[in-house]
Amino acid sequence: MKRLWTIAAFGAVCIFSSAYAAPEPKRDITIVQSYIRKAVGENALGMIKKKEGGAQFLKKFFSDREWMEQFAGSGPFGGNQYKRSDEDAALALVALDLLVWNDKGGFIDTPMGRNIATALALNHGCDWDDEKLVLVMECYREWAADGTLVDSAKTLDTRQWREVVTFGQNAELPVESLRWIHNFANMPPSRYHALAWQCHYRLENCFGDSVHGPMYYRPWEHRWNTQELRYRVGGVCGGLSKFGSHGAQSHGVRSFTVGQPGHCAYLVWNEKDGYWSDAYFVTGKTGPHFSLADGHIRGAGLASLEEQDRYYSNPKRMGAEYLRWAGKLEESMRYAPGNWQAANEWRKQLVEKNAPKAEWDKFAAVVRETFGTFPSLGWKLYFEYLKTIKSKVDRVEAARLGCRAFRESPAKTVEPIYLDLLLNRLMVILEAGSIQDEGSENEKLIVSDKQVVWALLAELLEGQGKTPTFFRQSINWAAAILMGDSADSQKFLALVGKAAAKAKTDLDFSGMALKASQEEDIGMWRQVFSLMDKMSPGKRGKLTGKKWPTILAGGDLLSKDGLLKTSTHSGYEDASNYRNALEAEDRESSKGAAAFHTGREISPWAMVVLPGPADVTAITVVNAGGGQNGGRQVPLKVWTSEDGQNFTEVYSSSSAQDEWTVNLPSPKRAKYVKVGRTPENRDEFFHLKKILVYGKKLY
Repeated sequence: MKRLWTIAAFGAVCIFSSAYAAPEPKRDITIVQSYIRKAVGENALGMIKKKEGGAQFLKKFFSDREWMEQFAGSGPFGGNQYKRSDEDAALALVALDLLVWNDKGGFIDTPMGRNIATALALNHGCDWDDEKLVLVMECYREWAADGTLVDSAKTLDTRQWREVVTFGQNAELPVESLRWIHNFANMPPSRYHALAWQCHYRLENCFGDSVHGPMYYRPWEHRWNTQELRYRVGGVCGGLSKFGSHGAQSHGVRSFTVGQPGHCAYLVWNEKDGYWSDAYFVTGKTGPHFSLADGHIRGAGLASLEEQDRYYSNPKRMGAEYLRWAGKLEESMRYAPGNWQAANEWRKQLVEKNAPKAEWDKFAAVVRETFGTFPSLGWKLYFEYLKTIKSKVDRVEAARLGCRAFRESPAKTVEPIYLDLLLNRLMVILEAGSIQDEGSENEKLIVSDKQVVWALLAELLEGQGKTPTFFRQSINWAAAILMGDSADSQKFLALVGKAAAKAKTDLDFSGMALKASQEEDIGMWRQVFSLMDKMSPGKRGKLTGKKWPTILAGGDLLSKDGLLKTSTHSGYEDASNYRNALEAEDRESSKGAAAFHTGREISPWAMVVLPGPADVTAITVVNAGGGQNGGRQVPLKVWTSEDGQNFTEVYSSSSAQDEWTVNLPSPKRAKYVKVGRTPENRDEFFHLKKILVYGKKLY
């Protein structure tokens, strides 16, 4: 290696906009030259020129239009979306010069070599030190020469290579781990989804040391590299996902790790069908560890990644980049919709000059127009616009336009956008005019002005009628806020029923059922399920013939008259199935499945709320799931209560069973029957198939 050096800091760059349009942008070399020079800065250019071979590199680079296009048009400079800075353009060009200087055999003169080197340089802002950068480049040069990269690697452009060589959370791994897993995981692209399972999932090593402690790998660190340790010793979701993703990347497959609540998974590009596909996924709200948009909104991070793919796959994209480099940001956005960089640069210019409302309104109108089917990126930009509006009345009016404009994309996605989280954030901005904590949007949003929600719901129902997922999510979001009493519930159900009939789409009743459950409002509960039975009679499915006794210990089935409430809920359940827990007969929609599924808890529970007091004589609890999942319910206890506050234990069991039958020696006066797991330092899910309550009605 001939030289290694890092450049420290360089000045920021302003890009000036122009008002005139260019219908067919000319790919003029002077435009991209000028943009790169301004972005990098004369300081860095001067330092590169002083280095041995630097002047020759600059001359070659600035005379090659296609090379400059890939450098300037492959997303923001810098490898980590959370640590990008104004110096990243300079750091990237310095890194590219370094790779060219250390190139062996002219690999960078080939299309693949040039794309890999440029991608590594663009990601270099904080991913690796200089020595590792050169060593990784050498790995790919060798693998290209010996033919061990996948065939599709030859067709990747610089932007796509950025997703290969970012290594996500693997950036800390030594190069020997990269070489080892490359040799280990030489397989067809379609098999990298399962690569993680070459490792053993182990919480403790053979000595009993936890994977979360420093001793888990210590006995073998002198012998095996990081990835071989995972293969031979084991690990949990983070290690397994890094193993799978790293193996794919080392063969030129687009892949990187992603974060989920309490879990780590990874993505692999589905080359055959052309979309991101999941590997080792557990639950939603996925956040990618690499993105070409600066940051992402909780609940929409994966969607923003997919929206960027759509923009960069647009044949008109390079024309839009030329307009952006020329400072014609509005024209750039209109030329190729979903152009995040142009929109974000325009937004930054408005912030820097403290632009008046009229200019912000123009920006917002173009965002609504050009990001209509890019809702994740569109809402992210739109939130920044809304925070500039001082009047709450004006903010609400602008929000109504956004609710109608940003629509569900027809493109195939790994998981849906969690629109409820975006709408929660929207409400925080509408109420306060700003949002301090980027993670402060939550599922227990307190709304002081429900009329605003009614207004937004009307726009959502009108604008999202042809987008099934957004339509249903909009209804579930509003249900949690607006269904506060029987009158509001009736108004709400009538409104959404009419909208669903107009849109000719099925409703998702989970949010409405969950709201009725949480409010312990049996009238609301009955309204929801009455509408469900009327509008979606097939949702419950046919009867299976499996029936638990309707009369037990001399009592009638009481639970069918009540509702079910749980301590928490999770993404593994559909609250519109809660009713199945209360009825003796099974239906196809619930065959073999739990009626509810809590989140992870120390003391989870589910409770049957009756319409009034009753003399309870017996309770049947039916388990759901076998094996490990079947044991999640124990130690199981059953309590009864008249007021919902003071509970009396009537049964306990420490053994996992298919059914628990509780025959009370004498009737217990109760309105509430609760079934739960007792605390035992176990943070675990809780799910059951049935909680059937029998006795004599007093209501």
